[in-house]
Amino acid sequence: MRALLGVNGITALVLAGSLSGALNPAWAADLPLKAPPPPPAAVFSWTGFYVGGNLGGKWANVSDTVNFAPLAGVLPAGASQALSDTTPSTVLGGIQLGYNWQAGRFVYGLEGDIDAQHWSETQVLGTFSQGTLFVPGDAFSVESHWQASIRARLGYAWDRTLLYATGGLALTDVRASSLFVVFGPDPATAGSDSATLVGGTVGGGLEYAFSNVWSAAIEGRYTWYGSHTFNTGTVALAAPPAFDPVSRTVDLNTAEVLAKINYRFWK
Repeated sequence: MRALLGVNGITALVLAGSLSGALNPAWAADLPLKAPPPPPAAVFSWTGFYVGGNLGGKWANVSDTVNFAPLAGVLPAGASQALSDTTPSTVLGGIQLGYNWQAGRFVYGLEGDIDAQHWSETQVLGTFSQGTLFVPGDAFSVESHWQASIRARLGYAWDRTLLYATGGLALTDVRASSLFVVFGPDPATAGSDSATLVGGTVGGGLEYAFSNVWSAAIEGRYTWYGSHTFNTGTVALAAPPAFDPVSRTVDLNTAEVLAKINYRFWK
């Protein structure tokens, strides 16, 4: 019995000492502390509305044909004359507005933009053209001052980097003008016509979000508008006295490269 009590007493003393050490602040301070795990890193999302601006360069390819209507005694069957193809260029800039929705790594979007530009080209004839009413000095010009588009976007994201393709509807204004100079008894005449052309546009780009709300992108696009006919007045003839209607058939394609910056204002 005394031996049993001795063992129990030693056990009680050990437990009491351990409890005293646990309650002693000085001893507790020497115990190692385990740091809490860091919070999980936030996953970047491209989902949300955005607005931004763009600036870049544009190159146009213009094919232009002048058409003279049939004119009894002068051009019974009419006449057409193709002008030289031209490649005017311009700086352009404007704004864009869009929305992205991200599902996994894929990003779906819709974007609209409008840009100011100014490209123009004038051809002045230096020689007579057989079988037409052209004379040296006649001038033919074509120009444009704005463009716009509404496009779908499909991208693949690596966190803050987005590679995307885009395509949709494109619009631009075009004005065609003709000037027929004085030639002998024939007076000078001039005319112009303008229209909003509708075409298609495709391209792609690379965008990087350098903060949670700001991103920058570089984008290239090719746009085609097909052919359009402009009524550009009449050419006047003194002998025999007559006015022959003149039209222009213009075929337009463009290519452009834009630098963009976007601000996501609602996520």
